[in-house]
Amino acid sequence: GIAGTEKGRFYRILPNYIDRKQPAGFTPLPPPTFTGWIKSLAILEHIWASPNFVWSVMALVMYFVFPYDLSPTSAAMRGPVSWEYFCERLPLWLVVTLGYNAFWHVTLYGFGWAERPFIIGRKYNWHKIAHNVFWSTCGIVIWVGFENVFAYLWASGRLPYLTDSESFGTLNGSLRFWIGLALIPAFRDFHFYFAHRLLHYKPLFNQVHSLHHRNTDVEPFSGICMHPVEHLYYYTSVLPSLFFLASPFHLLFNGLHLLVSPAASHSGWEDHWQADGFHYMHHRYFEGNYAGFSSAFLDVIFDTFIPNFKEVKDAAKDTRDTKDSKDTKDTKHAKDTNTNNSSKTKVVITQRADAKATLKGVPSLEFVGYLASSSLCVALWLYVAGTTPAPVSLSQPAALLIAFIAGFGPVLVACLMTATQRGLGALLEPYTKRPLGQN
Repeated sequence: GIAGTEKGRFYRILPNYIDRKQPAGFTPLPPPTFTGWIKSLAILEHIWASPNFVWSVMALVMYFVFPYDLSPTSAAMRGPVSWEYFCERLPLWLVVTLGYNAFWHVTLYGFGWAERPFIIGRKYNWHKIAHNVFWSTCGIVIWVGFENVFAYLWASGRLPYLTDSESFGTLNGSLRFWIGLALIPAFRDFHFYFAHRLLHYKPLFNQVHSLHHRNTDVEPFSGICMHPVEHLYYYTSVLPSLFFLASPFHLLFNGLHLLVSPAASHSGWEDHWQADGFHYMHHRYFEGNYAGFSSAFLDVIFDTFIPNFKEVKDAAKDTRDTKDSKDTKDTKHAKDTNTNNSSKTKVVITQRADAKATLKGVPSLEFVGYLASSSLCVALWLYVAGTTPAPVSLSQPAALLIAFIAGFGPVLVACLMTATQRGLGALLEPYTKRPLGQN
């Protein structure tokens, strides 16, 4: 249906391939194909028949109701890091992002508008919600920093952009505007898979991405609950606005997509608009299903596709070889008897504690050390960019060095810490051959 709804409904809806007789997460997901993805793009189905329709409308409303001020006296002209700009734009992004996340959280966990949770009888965890909201808020602040840089480049004339008069007053401009809107979700599909796969490289997983994976049983606020370093790389999805002549709207739409699209897909439920059992499997098992479901053909191609709960397959093995049947810590097996008196196994997926998804207690020395070290990598750039007038006159090589340290320093620090603690061999370990260090 329109915007991915079913007869206009957003809740208690299921894709046709889901077996309603099976518990949530038990029906194998059909492997998506590249040709299917291309077909969806060709007929713009990925816009009008998906959640992208809702997010594009939200972005258009934001763009026209709260337009960028790029005038010579605007806050954007104060510098690439401007307190005035943050005061102007941060409240807007906080309300939109946290409000959208709260809507899904309250309707699912408060009002019970869905019926098929992946974990039956899950216990509500306030500490985890506080943890997720805190790190999500940090991510929103970092996003406004990205937006500030672009607004400064546009306002100061350093970066050409497609003006509104061109976007809506000329044929060439209109084509660029609407084609850009259609291509942003497609670019996000590819960017997310490869950026996400990189974050599972051992040093980056241990120091950075493990914070996001503190949630094995996800909820809407966990979507952008990330380490600040992960936010830095997650937001590189906006690079097309740097390399192509684009409208400021394209940056806003890309940013909105980055901030709100993870909410419903991290819901923890199967039967609502944009429910994503595919990504739920990724959080449960850590490895596999790196793409979003719309581009899961990438997981099929690279052999990282997980169609349903692994415990289902394990239970089937247990019934064939009962002598070796053992319960796992994440699964309960209960013997039932059917009408033919033959045994079958009922599988109940149990909730994990997610004990590290909390703000209680003192963080580990390793976590604090990496956060401080990676912050120092960015601090020099912030000092130079945020001080007006410039504190020193930099040569081009010096400016490039500062930018390199800010962009790649956190990766190098993560590699150095991993090599120091676990040896150089740890840098080359395959993704699945390592302990999961969830700091």
